[in-house]
This record gives sequence, structure tokens and C-alpha cells, in this order.
Amino acid sequence: MIREPLQAHVFVAALAFLLDRLLEKKLKLAKLPFSTEEAWTHLRTVHVVEAEVGGTKHRGVTAGNRQARQILSALKISSLEPWKPKRRTSKTPT
Repeated sequence: MIREPLQAHVFVAALAFLLDRLLEKKLKLAKLPFSTEEAWTHLRTVHVVEAEVGGTKHRGVTAGNRQARQILSALKISSLEPWKPKRRTSKTPT
């Protein structure tokens, strides 16, 4: 029987492999001259930033470099809004 940490590791490795192959396919379809390794490096220039202005926190996403924008376009990702968790209504159990 495989232990849970090992199962999790195998799952993450398989997921990373599949994402890499999907990225490779999308790069080829868009005729972009990047290897997947180069593409991941360019995508690392996209960042979530947070700033506090007047006591209010604001979050945003940078556009990244030109190559990152080309790759995001090939992936059909146009909105770079940061993820916002849904607010839960707290219900006290009775």
C-alpha cells in the first residue's frame, strides 16, 4: 500500500508533467519559439502584488514581460484579475 505523502508526490509530479505537455502543445499551435522551460521562466515575470492605500488592501496582477504576454495569449488567458475567495457567511451550529 502506498502511503499518502508518496501518493501526493506522484500526483503532483503527474500533474506537472501534464501541464508541461499542454503548454508545449499550445506553444506549437501558436507558433511561438519557446521551449516549455523558457515559457515557464517568462511566466515567472507575472506577479500578484498587494498594496495598502488609505488602510484598504488592494491586489493586482502584473502583466509580465512581452514573452509572458504572448504565452498567456496563446493559452487564451486574457484576464489577470487575482483570485478572490468567496466570503462565507458564518453560521453558528445550533
